[in-house]
Amino acid sequence: MRPAAAARIALYRVTQEALHNAAKHARARHVTVAVAVVPPCDAGVAWAGCVTISVVDDGRGFAPAISPAGHFGLAMMRERAAEIGASLQIASAPGDGTAVSVRWQGAQRPA
Repeated sequence: MRPAAAARIALYRVTQEALHNAAKHARARHVTVAVAVVPPCDAGVAWAGCVTISVVDDGRGFAPAISPAGHFGLAMMRERAAEIGASLQIASAPGDGTAVSVRWQGAQRPA
């Protein structure tokens, strides 16, 4: 079995927003997306594990504590992560690029 639909959608949306921000705001030359699913999901088998997705860019960065007016992407990522009990880390500084990491711990469910 794989992670629940709500978790998959939330993880997808956080990743999508991080990529959107890198393309629209960061002026990044390179973006790396890494996905780790531990242990791997097997069809038909109850799964309890962890999914971690990281999006790292070499763009112009920003001060995460200061969210510009009218920009709701960071808040949306935080809300999506919170909805599924995932942790979200955003590391950035002006001139240093940005790293977004979301980590969701799955719960074992009956097959």
